[in-house]
Amino acid sequence: MKNLFYFLFGATVGALAALIMAPKSGEELRGDLQQRASSLDMQRLQKSYEQGLAEVNKRLEQVQVQLKKNQKLEEAIAEEVGAE
Repeated sequence: MKNLFYFLFGATVGALAALIMAPKSGEELRGDLQQRASSLDMQRLQKSYEQGLAEVNKRLEQVQVQLKKNQKLEEAIAEEVGAE
């Protein structure tokens, strides 16, 4: 019984010390954690956006190169047909 009393007394003192020394309330801490998580999500979204944009630009350049090749090929064919 004596040990239980000491345990409960120690737990109470520890809990009070934690409440007194805590730099923020639970609500403030939860708010900070939510902001941090939101910030990390935004960073991840920004990174994904930039990667996707880079991929789109790369493919756009490939399409432009292919279109120029096709245009030159069409011009060469038109010259051949016109020369005949």
